[in-house]
Parts: sequence; C-alpha cells; structure tokens
Amino acid sequence: MKLIRIVSSLLPLALLLPVLCLAQGSAQPDDIAKLRDQIAAQQRQLDEQRQALETAQKALESAQKAIDSQQKLLDHLVAAQSAPAAAPAQSAVAPPAEAPTASAEVDNKGRPFSPLAFHIGGADFTPGGFMDFSTVWRSADIGSGVATSFAGVPFSNTVAGRMDEFRSSAANSRVTLTIADNPTKRMSITGYIEGDFYGNQPTSLYVTSNSGTFRMRHFWANVQQGKWEVLGGQTWTLMTPNRVGVSQVSSNVFVGLGEDSNYLVGLVWGRPGQLRVVYHPNQHWSIAGSIENPDQYITTSTTVPEFAAAQVDNGSVPTAPNVRPDLVAKIAYDTQVSGKALHFELAGLSRQFRVSPAEGTYFDAQGLAGSFNTVLEVAKNFRLIATSFYSSGGGRDIVGLGPDLVIGPDGSISPVHSMSGIAGFEYAPTPKSQFFAYYGGAYFDKNYTVVSPGNYLGFGFPGSSSANRQFQEPMFGYYYTFWKNPRYGALQIITQYSYLTRAPWYVAPGTPHSAYANMIFSSLRFTLP
Repeated sequence: MKLIRIVSSLLPLALLLPVLCLAQGSAQPDDIAKLRDQIAAQQRQLDEQRQALETAQKALESAQKAIDSQQKLLDHLVAAQSAPAAAPAQSAVAPPAEAPTASAEVDNKGRPFSPLAFHIGGADFTPGGFMDFSTVWRSADIGSGVATSFAGVPFSNTVAGRMDEFRSSAANSRVTLTIADNPTKRMSITGYIEGDFYGNQPTSLYVTSNSGTFRMRHFWANVQQGKWEVLGGQTWTLMTPNRVGVSQVSSNVFVGLGEDSNYLVGLVWGRPGQLRVVYHPNQHWSIAGSIENPDQYITTSTTVPEFAAAQVDNGSVPTAPNVRPDLVAKIAYDTQVSGKALHFELAGLSRQFRVSPAEGTYFDAQGLAGSFNTVLEVAKNFRLIATSFYSSGGGRDIVGLGPDLVIGPDGSISPVHSMSGIAGFEYAPTPKSQFFAYYGGAYFDKNYTVVSPGNYLGFGFPGSSSANRQFQEPMFGYYYTFWKNPRYGALQIITQYSYLTRAPWYVAPGTPHSAYANMIFSSLRFTLP
C-alpha cells in the first residue's frame, strides 16, 4: 500500500514533466532569434560609426593638406621678405645688373614668379628691365655718346684729340618682356623681347629733347622638349662667349660687366637674326648649331673696285647681296669641382662671299673662324675669364672694327685675317660689391693690291691712316648695390675706367704712332624685380 501511495504521488509530476520540457524547448529558439536580431542591430550601428569615423578622418587629412599648402605659401612669402639685400649666388654667375632678382611670390602651383608678372591663359607674362643713368668723361673727343666708337679715337695732334668730352644719358635703360608657358609636362616655350633707346639718333639729339630712339635688341622664341631646343629670332650670335652652356639668355653670355654699351675691345659679339638648334646629351655637355644673317662687310677704310661698291657693305649698304647664311657651331662643357663652376667651349664659323664684276662672271671665297673660351671659378665668387678668336674673313664679328674681305681689280676675293682675345677676372667679395678687370685686344692684318704707283685696292695700304692694325683696352671697375629687395628691385652704382688705344697701319712721318683716350664711366641703375 505504501508503494501505491508513492507511485500515486509521483504520477502527476511524471505527467507534467513532458509538458515542461515541451514548453522549454519551444521558448529557446525565440530567445536565440531575438539575440541574433540584437547582435545584427549592434553590428549595423558599429558599421555606421566606422564609416562616419573614416569620413571624418578623410576630412581631417584634406584639411591638413590645405593647412600645409597655406603654410608653404606663407614660408615663401616670409623668406622672400626677409631675404638679404643681394644674393651672392647670382653675382657669382652673372653681372648684378643682368641677373634676375629673387622671386617674391609663388603661383597657385607653387612656382616662383616676379611680383610684376601677370597671367593670360596658361602663360606667364613678366615685364622687366632697368633704368640706367650713365655718364662718361673722355680725355679725347670721340663724339659717340656714352657708347664708345673704338675706331673713332682721335690722334693727340688733332683738335678732337686735345679736347675732352663729357656725356650723360639714360639711353642705356632697357625694357624687357618674358612670356613663358608649359603646354605639356616635357615642353616649355619662352618668348623674349628687349629694347633700349640707342636707336637712330637725330643730329639735334643733345640740343633740347635728348630723344633717344627706342630700338630692338632681342626678340626670340625658344621651344624646349626633353634634350632638344629650337630657337628662332634675333639674339646673341652663337659665336658670342658664354658663361654657362650655349644659352642665349644675357645673364649666361659673357659681354663683360662694364658700363660701356659697346662692351670692350676684343669681344666677339653680334645680335643677328638666326635659327638655332641645341642638343643636351647630359647635364654637362651642350651642342648647338645655327644659321645666322650674313653680311659682306668691309670698313670705310677699305677700297674696292667701282663695280663692287654696291655688292659689299661698308656700314651704309644694308642691301648688299649674300650667297647664303652664316653657319655657326658650338660645343660647351660645364662642370663643378669642389663646388666651383667651370665652363669650356669651342665654336666655329663659316661664311660665303661672292661678287660679280660682269654678267656671267662670279668670284667666290670662303670665310672661316674659330674660338675657344673659358670661365673658371677658381675660388668662391672669384672667376677667371679668357676668350680667343682667329679668323680668315671674320672681322665683322670683332665689333665691326675690321673688314671681312678685300676685292682685287679683277673681282677676286681675299678674306682678311683677324684675331682678338680677352683675359680678366671678376670677384664678388660680398653680396653687395663686385670688382672686375679685363684686358682686350684686336688685330687686323693688311691685305691690298697695288693697281698702279700710289693707287691701291684693299686694306692697310700705305697712306691709309684710318685702316686700323690693332686696338687695345685695359679696364677695371666696381659695382656696389645700395639696396635690394625681391619685391621692389635693386639700386646700384657702377664705375669703370678704361684706357683705349688705336694703332693704324700707316701714320704720316712726325705724327703720333697711335691714338689713345682715358675714359671714366659711372652709372646709377635701378633694376626692376
């Protein structure tokens, strides 16, 4: 009975247990589903928060880049405003008057440009130049204004030779405009125009108005892509000595630091129209060739047959015929040794002469010339310069002081031998000052034919006191920069002393063997930034 009571008491529990188990089994999947939904919702919130954080991070990075760009621009402006009065790096390469001043601004691409620059399309237009008030005193009356006519130095036994002269002018002031663009990543285009006020001067120049005529000095366009350059226009002949490479830019060309607008005796220079091609195989070598405007040039002291008077140019016949353009080639090497810049170059010239004494009759001759030039920085800011030039038919290139050719009675052509050279130094002990000294000389060989007793054709014959055998000119000078600011420009004073001598092939008995003049130049110059 007791067993029956135990079983009866447990029976309800046994009947309830399956129900409880069933209830428990049906509740577990619902809870898991709810838990899964909660986890999925939290995951979506985390994803949204992560995306928001990434967006905020990108915004912060973009803002930081903008801040860095603004800070870089501010650093450029601060550095420019606090720049020293003069940059010694410029004076170590080029004359202070020719060297561009430091940039005071940067464009929206971070490129430096002059504060005078403006933009049209993708091109930068940069005006430049300088105002130059020049004075000169000479111990002889050459009568050529501030620019010296070397061939006009008078003898001391003449009125002009015993009278001194003083001239002052602002005609040497220059106006420039540079146009630059980069149409592609590898191509750059540069256009340049430069002029001064030494154009055709009226005979009444110094009476009242002193109106020097504006003239073109340079006008060229240059395209550079990769290692190649092509230039067309009017600029320095490729025979002009360079300071750097074969560049046509004036600050990279050696014409001396002096104030004389005709530069110095012995310098080979000209600004003819030309087409030039340059190849840069590497950073050291430059190879160039050009075709340049020719001219069959003789001096006023050269006599020619009557038929040839209109076929050669004595300085007043610009319509003289020419067979072909002058051909010029140059190779230059630039390097640095212990931080000192060294430049070496070789150049050669070929020109063709032709005259026609009668219909169907022609005479031809070839003119050739060669030069070697170097600029050596032997110590910090101390440079040695040496140039040399030898030619058979290249007198026009030596400041036009001698003839290219002479013509015989039958029309045969004989080129005139000539040579010139310069040696000197330039030294900038401080950023504000620079000394320079050069010695230049030029020589022209005589070349003439005796037609009959006392009758000659050619150059340097007996009795021709204007046919110059040689010129010599030692000079020294000093630059001082009073003030310089990359935003506003520079103010300088330039002084120069020269002793010029001229020796003709013939002088009359009892007269001086040579003509000479002491010359003192000074200039107050304000250069645009």
